[in-house]
Amino acid sequence: HSSHIIPGCFPYPVAKHGLLGLTRALGIEYAAKGVRVNAIAPGYIETQINVDYWNGFTDPHAERQRAFDLHPPRRIGQPIEVAMTAVFLASDEAPFINASCITIDGGRSVMYHD
Repeated sequence: HSSHIIPGCFPYPVAKHGLLGLTRALGIEYAAKGVRVNAIAPGYIETQINVDYWNGFTDPHAERQRAFDLHPPRRIGQPIEVAMTAVFLASDEAPFINASCITIDGGRSVMYHD
């Protein structure tokens, strides 16, 4: 998630924080010209990389379920859900959303967990 720090992996969250800063700065810089700039921060999404990761375990189904159980809806996101958010932000339905980041993670980032 773009607002969390991962111990021992400083370049990853630093890059994400940089992108959020860029989003906010550009959103403010170009707002008066009618240009909106927003970011999408997807959480655990069922991509081929994740499917391949699960398949690397002796029990892929159990590993997949472990990932699902980390999330309040007991599933992870689908790529189409990220795409729908991008379409919404680009549409006339989001004219006053600017310099913002929408998190798509099923609520995981607001849960307490170790």
